This record gives sequence, C-alpha cells and structure tokens, in this order.
Amino acid sequence: MSGGAAAGRVDRADVERGGADARTPVHLLTGFLGSGKTTLLRRLLSDPRFADTAVVINEFGEVGLDQLLVREVAEDVVLLDSGCLCCSVRDDLVSTLAELDARSRRGDIPRYARAIVETTGLADPAPILQALMAAKEIAPTHRLGCVVTTVDALNGARTLDAHREARRQLAMADRVVITKADLVAPDASRALAAELERRNPEAEIAVATHPRFDLGALFAMPDPALRAVPPAAGAVDEDAHLGSVDVWPPHEHAGARADEPRHDGSIGTFTVEPGRAVPWDAFVDWLELLLVARGDSVLRVKGLLAVEGERRPLVLQGVQHVLYPPAFLPEWPAGSPPGGWIVFIARDLTREAIERSLRQLLPNSPAPRPSPSV
Repeated sequence: MSGGAAAGRVDRADVERGGADARTPVHLLTGFLGSGKTTLLRRLLSDPRFADTAVVINEFGEVGLDQLLVREVAEDVVLLDSGCLCCSVRDDLVSTLAELDARSRRGDIPRYARAIVETTGLADPAPILQALMAAKEIAPTHRLGCVVTTVDALNGARTLDAHREARRQLAMADRVVITKADLVAPDASRALAAELERRNPEAEIAVATHPRFDLGALFAMPDPALRAVPPAAGAVDEDAHLGSVDVWPPHEHAGARADEPRHDGSIGTFTVEPGRAVPWDAFVDWLELLLVARGDSVLRVKGLLAVEGERRPLVLQGVQHVLYPPAFLPEWPAGSPPGGWIVFIARDLTREAIERSLRQLLPNSPAPRPSPSV
C-alpha cells in the first residue's frame, strides 16, 4: 500500500523488516510565515553536530547562507563550513532526494545521515508527507522521519485562529518549537505552550530560548510511532514543561479529553486501543475501507499494533489516503497497552466512530477505556 490505500494489499512478507532501519530519515521542518523557521534553520546549518545533514529548501536567499561560508560542490548543491549539504528543490522533492542520494553514492558530494526538508510558510505538510510515503523511487534508500513545526510566541495563538495552514502544520507535528519566547512574558509563553498542547496533545513541545533546549536532539528523536509510553501525565516535571513535553498516549493527559474538539472546531487527536492482537488480513481490509471512505478526514494515523501470530509490534504510519509501508520493531516499548494503540489526527471524525467500527472487526475485544474527565 505504499502507493495509497487502494494501491494493493500489504502482505506479511512486505513488513519483515526487523531491527534498526538503515535508510536515511527525511524530516520535515515547517511553520507559518514569520514563525522563526528560517532562524532555527540557520542555527541548525551552523552547528557542527549537523555536519552529515542534507537540507532541502525552496530558496537559498531566504535562509542567508553567505555568512555560513559556502562552496559549490555540484549544480544547485553547496557545502557549508559546518559540513552540511544544502540544495534547493528542483523538479520535485522526490527527484531531488533521489538525485542527492545518487550523487552521494557516486562520491560527487559527501554522504549524509539525514535529510531535512524546509517548507514554505504557507505549505500544507500533508501532500509532502504523502509524496515521501508513496515514492517508490526513494523507498529503498530513504524513510519518513519526523515533522517539526515552529510557532511564534508573539503571534502564534492569533495565527492559529486566523489561518488554516498554521492549524494543519501544528496538527501534523511530532515536535513543536516555540520561537521568540524571549520577547514575551514567561506567563505568556506558558499559556501558548498549554494552548499548543491542547491542540496537539501528542506532540513534544520545546522552547528555542529555553536553557535546556537541545538543538542537536531536535531531529534525533525516533520516529513518532516508536516512542515508548512515558510516565503518567501527573509525573511530568512542571519546570520541564517549556523545555520538552511528551504526553503519550495522548488520551491519558489530564488536561483535556483526547477526543474533545480543538479550538479550530474540527481537528482533533485521539487514540484507539484494539485491546488484543488483530488478524492482519481483516485489519488491512478495515483500514483500506476507512482511508478510502474518510481519507480526507484522516490527516494522519500512526501507532504500534499487535498482530496475530507475531510477538513484535507493527508500526503504522499514514497520511490521508496514503499508508506508509509498515515494519516491525524488535520489541514492545515498556508499558504498552495490550494490542497496542493507534493515534488518529483527524478532522470531523470522532474516537467513538472509529471504536464502533473497530469493534465490528474485533467483536470480542475489551471495552474501550473512558477518557479522563476534564
């Protein structure tokens, strides 16, 4: 199903990838106009810890690379003093990544351990993620990484209320970086962090100006569906809230119901737990029908799933109508619920509707756990 929900079945043989995935991760850096994305990218490009990084951006001029001491190593590709490769999107993103990989393997440019794609401020991340997930040309060499979204502490809340693109960038994020927090009062920064957590409760939240902000770890996180279940929300250190927050699974957060509509009135995040291992063929039928029928509503789906006859957890990732080729992890994260979990980021779709549908597939599953009250 790498080409989409209706492109063909996923057989067990297609997902027998155990252990570490050696393919190059492709991460997405997104954020609305003026959110500080370019400033964060500039910091990243000047950091030697990213020396083995290829950065794909739309316009070199927007980032200001001159002061980073660049030299051209190939057409449309420059090598920064820090060691980063930097290039612009040519025909399309997939062909750009394929050409970068080919040049690297030929020795024309240095090898790179990760690729970071910087989007324009008005970009919807969904089509980009779909392209990365569905592209057979780069599937053997590249894998989907994480989505990092920047939000401006000065105007972030107003921007989210006013612009659909900003809301979708936030909804798709695995990690959110609050920028320009030094220009607002601490209480305002904390209020924005709480607002972002309400809108996307399963994303990590970091503040670029926080003393513990670790630029080196920003894109070093594992794929979002692979994160282990952390301590209960009540155990989160309040002082660490602005440095890094990771509430997982999202419906265990005490701040709000996981299936409660967010402030834009339509996009919500919720988690479904099957309660037991699923029959693979029947589950694929169910998921294909769901994505065909409601793919426009499902912005993103990801999680770990128990499959009958298999001790390892299966990783799911999808965006709208496109499902990424799944793979097995070597072991279950500690504290995982029986049967695993599936996270939905969806518009005009409720957890109850998904659970009712899934119970038809798994009639003997335990009843779903109720969400904590507000």
